[in-house]
Amino acid sequence: MVRFFLFVKVGGFGFLRGCQHGFNSQHKRGLVLQKLLMLTQGWTLPLQTLDQLKWDLGLPYDYQHSVIPHHPDLFSFIRLPDDRVGLKLLSWDEDLAVSQLQKNSARQQKEEDARSGCLAFPVGFTRGFGLKRKCMEWLKEWQTLPYTSPYSDASHLDPRTDVSEKRIVGVFHELLQLTIHKKTERKNVSNLRKPLALPQKFTKVFERHPGIFYISKKCATQTVILREAYDHQQLLQKHPTVDLRERFARLLRKGLLDRSKGLYKKSKGDGVEVDPYVDDIGNNQSSSEEESVNNLFYEYDSDEPDKPRIHL
Repeated sequence: MVRFFLFVKVGGFGFLRGCQHGFNSQHKRGLVLQKLLMLTQGWTLPLQTLDQLKWDLGLPYDYQHSVIPHHPDLFSFIRLPDDRVGLKLLSWDEDLAVSQLQKNSARQQKEEDARSGCLAFPVGFTRGFGLKRKCMEWLKEWQTLPYTSPYSDASHLDPRTDVSEKRIVGVFHELLQLTIHKKTERKNVSNLRKPLALPQKFTKVFERHPGIFYISKKCATQTVILREAYDHQQLLQKHPTVDLRERFARLLRKGLLDRSKGLYKKSKGDGVEVDPYVDDIGNNQSSSEEESVNNLFYEYDSDEPDKPRIHL
């Protein structure tokens, strides 16, 4: 961990410190959690489920201690019937109960669709993808069906109908919109069946709607990706945290490459590898700056799953 820290500190200390203060917004993180819980039954999710999604949602590693306490009027830790600890939303915000699809429709001034409630999902296929004529006709008809907001009660819908299927697609469309990379591992959504009040085998919608969702199987891991958010492999609208992660990864790769080229030498003190060309820079950093960087990396300093220490 020490070597990892030195590589990054030498390559981009100013950039990382600026990012830490630039967009670590407790308010925005609270909004993401609030909207996620508004999608669920009882406005509640187990912490174990949230832990699986925290990286995709852009939450810090220690969100239970660094985010939740800042919103005592919104969130509360509770004991679930299965004796696990959960996070409960305390109040509903009607202004937030608007899906991204509804916002996009309003932005594009599709007033007729909005009034009829028959919003259509953006659909795109890769070049050469062949969809049978019968399937294409079904898709066009399916798009004209009523759109049920993922934030509204859907208990009246028959799970065997296409209208119900469109609602399920809408739920995952909104869930992926809440993630900063517009994607998440399939196993993460598989654990959401009960909280989202979904029927059995609900993940089949990913295969049934390849124009809306894309399933990546890289590294033997199935990842659900929202097609409309990407142009080939490029994310169209990057969240600031995505940009930070990409730049951070480049700094890390550069440090590892420089190390392989022998650009680092052993220090006389504790045997830690440092860059001989920037010793003076490193020595001139203030203790407060080093503490700032340590705080920035705290949420990513372990590969172990988060073990909440919440006392009820």
